[in-house]
Amino acid sequence: MQAWRVFFAIAAFFNMAVAAAMLVAPRQMAMHLNVGGAGAPYVIATMGMMIGAFGIGYAIVSGNPTRNRGVVWMGVVGKLGVAGMAIMQFAAAMIPFSYFALGMGDLAFAIMFGLFLHRTQH
Repeated sequence: MQAWRVFFAIAAFFNMAVAAAMLVAPRQMAMHLNVGGAGAPYVIATMGMMIGAFGIGYAIVSGNPTRNRGVVWMGVVGKLGVAGMAIMQFAAAMIPFSYFALGMGDLAFAIMFGLFLHRTQH
């Protein structure tokens, strides 16, 4: 079980790092992500808040993975959604490969979350 705790702590760290960048520098992140318009910093900061909220959830899971399995289900849905959007938008030539690759990182986390749920079912 210790390995799962470390894994979820890593997931929390990655989410919190991305969230921090989006919250500390939303204008710069909007420019980097090619998100335009007057509301772009708000959209980026809001995304950062949601990514950070998931990171808090993964940190909670890292404390007691089996007791917090419901949070992992939320992570599976969220990560699969991000990966699915990355696949669709890359296929439509809307995003560059680097963003597609980030989405595939979420797919890898979703697979690992699913593996955890499968291996720890009662």
